[in-house]
Amino acid sequence: MPDKPRELPLIVGGRSRWAAMAAIATVAVALGGCGTITTEATVPSSIESSAPRIAKAQVGTPGSAELAAIAPGTADLMARIRATDPCALMNREFAERLGVFQRFDRSPGTDRGSGWTGCGLILSAPDDAYYSFDLELDKLYTAGKRAADKIEQVNGRTVYRGAGSDDRPDAYSCEYRIPAGDTGFAHLLSVAKLAGSARTPVPWSQPCRFTREYLAASIDTLTALPPHLIDVPGRSLMQRNPCASTAQITAQFPGWQMTPVAWPKAYKCVITLMQPGGANRTTVEISFDQTSEQMVKTGEVLRVPSGLDGGQSIQYARHTNVDGLTGIELRTVQSTDPTRQNSSCAITLNYRRADPPTANNAHLLTISVNLAPAAPPFPFDACAQATTLTPTVLHAIP
Repeated sequence: MPDKPRELPLIVGGRSRWAAMAAIATVAVALGGCGTITTEATVPSSIESSAPRIAKAQVGTPGSAELAAIAPGTADLMARIRATDPCALMNREFAERLGVFQRFDRSPGTDRGSGWTGCGLILSAPDDAYYSFDLELDKLYTAGKRAADKIEQVNGRTVYRGAGSDDRPDAYSCEYRIPAGDTGFAHLLSVAKLAGSARTPVPWSQPCRFTREYLAASIDTLTALPPHLIDVPGRSLMQRNPCASTAQITAQFPGWQMTPVAWPKAYKCVITLMQPGGANRTTVEISFDQTSEQMVKTGEVLRVPSGLDGGQSIQYARHTNVDGLTGIELRTVQSTDPTRQNSSCAITLNYRRADPPTANNAHLLTISVNLAPAAPPFPFDACAQATTLTPTVLHAIP
């Protein structure tokens, strides 16, 4: 069995940012050289019998992130999320029952995803605190996570209140999840009262009662996800489809079998093709993000244990330029297995520069390629493959 692909660090704005080299174990492609792959292998009657196991869609709510990413309806859900504006789904009028409106907040954060699939609404409170409403539209919510929360009905719809959310005397927040069908994803709404830049909790009366009432006044619009164009002047990845180039990418590999495109997030997709004969697979992951610009030192950036033979996985970074866009290339090599030294690579480009340069609002495009097993019967260089595929992705962005 091949080693499990490792996540590799990209140094962003002076700190580490983890980018998955093969985000989903169910996705796979075998690539050879820098262009179209050709081999004489024949496809067996059952790829499944000889290929690494690939997750398949199932009836009911998926029980894992891998299954949620390929569940029926997930691709459509992610497209609808990209087409709407999370801030336009916030019920400002109802929220203002708590305090005075200050602003909408699209900045990235743990409660709002990348900043494009979520929105924050900030209200000032009379006691120098503030109320924070956070919405995230593509929150993973598998069967096991649902089982831990509390089922309720709001306007005839099934919703789930967080297991730790209630109206105890010291409660300062409450969260609800609204499942997006049986995709394994949900819309997450949380309301909290906080103070200061440290977001210090401030208890208030019945936060779950208010959050439920807010949800009842908002749930129809929230679940409808109406299209809403976000006017972003200049170069932007917002509301763009990271897998718009799927057909062009797969067309480069005639005879290779593609599994369903996986969607772990609205702005992250994974294309998988199986090598004829099922011996190898490669994942091509494409993601759009909002964060700080890529500023990376060249040379070795990380060294970690890998495998059972005492070897190490070593990651090297270098500056790169693709179609006039600057960024970084991150290559992984294995200290004890030269055949694996070119099997994992990621390229991250500054599609839109930060403004000002220190801001967290740059738009980044990342393409990663990972081969498994890592010893193909043909020449393979993951960085050469990523470099070849990147212009294809760029040219598909409107």
